[in-house]
Amino acid sequence: MADSDYSHKKFLIIDDFESFQKILKRLLLGLNAQDIATASNGLQAVKSCQNNKYDVIFCDFDLGKGLNGLQVLEELRYHDLLKSSAVFIMITAESGRDAVVGAMEYKPDAYMSKPVSAGELSSRLVKSLKQKQALSAIHLALDEGDYQKAIAKCDEHIDAAKSRHKNWCLKTKGELLIKLARLQPARALYEQVLAERPIFWAQLGLAHALAGLKMDEAALQAYQLAYSENPTSLEAFEGAANMLVKLGDPIAAQKLLEKSNKISSRSVTRQKLLVDICKINGDFEGAAKAGRKVVKLAEYGQHKSADNDLDLADNLTEAALNTRNEERAKELAKEALDTLQKTEKRYQGEAVKIQSKLVESRAHASLDHDQLAQEALQSAEQKMADAGIKPDLRTQLELAKSYFQTGHKDKANELLKELAIEHQADPDISARLDKLVDEPVTKAGKQAVVKINKDGIAMFEQGEFQMAIKNFMQAIQKFPKHLGIRLNIVQSFLYDMKKNGPNREKIKLCEQHMAAIKNMSEDNQQYKRYLSFKSALDALSQHLKGKQ
Repeated sequence: MADSDYSHKKFLIIDDFESFQKILKRLLLGLNAQDIATASNGLQAVKSCQNNKYDVIFCDFDLGKGLNGLQVLEELRYHDLLKSSAVFIMITAESGRDAVVGAMEYKPDAYMSKPVSAGELSSRLVKSLKQKQALSAIHLALDEGDYQKAIAKCDEHIDAAKSRHKNWCLKTKGELLIKLARLQPARALYEQVLAERPIFWAQLGLAHALAGLKMDEAALQAYQLAYSENPTSLEAFEGAANMLVKLGDPIAAQKLLEKSNKISSRSVTRQKLLVDICKINGDFEGAAKAGRKVVKLAEYGQHKSADNDLDLADNLTEAALNTRNEERAKELAKEALDTLQKTEKRYQGEAVKIQSKLVESRAHASLDHDQLAQEALQSAEQKMADAGIKPDLRTQLELAKSYFQTGHKDKANELLKELAIEHQADPDISARLDKLVDEPVTKAGKQAVVKINKDGIAMFEQGEFQMAIKNFMQAIQKFPKHLGIRLNIVQSFLYDMKKNGPNREKIKLCEQHMAAIKNMSEDNQQYKRYLSFKSALDALSQHLKGKQ
């Protein structure tokens, strides 16, 4: 039985202290466990799981240098090395909220604090193994990837008169329905559960289903209700942030993710989302801050990539370009150059060296070091020529950005037009191209901008300034460098404040959009408009200061 016989179970203890390995091993031997392996770090643990299928894994949170306990669990799941029927128990001496919430986000089967007693160990094992045993048919179907069969087995427990695992099966069924993109049945399941009583997992599941159905407003409300019920649900915060971006309020999305970071900031994917949202908002220092966390968190494991380091250097360069403080610009550019040096040492490959040189050219350009910028650009071009093969897409995009920044706008536009024709059948690549320029280069992008401006101007002329702002803010996600759309946002805010009175927060938002396009050329047809709005914002700021 699960509560008494552990002799047929395979155990793995992952802890960097041999003394604790011995303590835990002794406790398990006292419970009649016989097959007990150990690992002293995350890499050893993953390799051990590649060669063995363990029934129970005890993993310490802090494993010293390398993968931590959360990353071990993530790696095992990512590489399909952890059976659904296996029990994964996180053990830690850390009691801080960041560690606890971060650990629970990865959903181990149990979470235990050191020191561990024999009684607590036995109790957690009994509970976890009993449930796994009772639901073995479902776990077997999940291990086989047969989700339809798993749903059918869940239904057997749900329909049973006295099932102790009904809630678990409802929750699992909902997750599987969403995984299979059966969103309406998933929505119906969650709504039925919530009609009986409020349960957090059902509220969060309903939000996911609504988001999948593209019911953005309803999904946002569902996510907001979820994190109001459970203020430590980082998944709910992230879902709400995604909906806010889709609904045209990336400023609120950024604030929400920054709030969630104060709870726990251990998710690479969430930090990457924050980077993207900061860039939409023109907050490149915010993007760099989140990018530093991405590089640190991804140092070990599946998320490690030269792209993380190159993106950080790029965002530092953008921050240097957009700051008004000359000393700060120097600091940011220096950090970008230092990051590039480390990147070239950490990662091999000609593509990394070429991309590094291209970002380097922009870093020098941010400090008006024109000769150094041109030398770095020429070095990258020479490396591409020497390679004798066509550069990959990322390298070509980096080249276009460097052409823009180093005064070769014609070359940049020519390259992007070629790429637009080459990738016209790929909407994702087309969208990436349009994000680089102040006017879209793809046919789809040009059509989208025409419609966006037509709709937004109609709202503006009807005095619906907030609706116009929302319309243009949604557009900025697709066209973050589009000068006209940025100015349309500012104009809508100015008229809104003329109607409802000046507001410091709105002025700050306008200044962020103005900062994102402050390097506009004086011969640009939008430049006079830019200066006019800048004067108006300065006047409003002075007006508010005078009222203090």
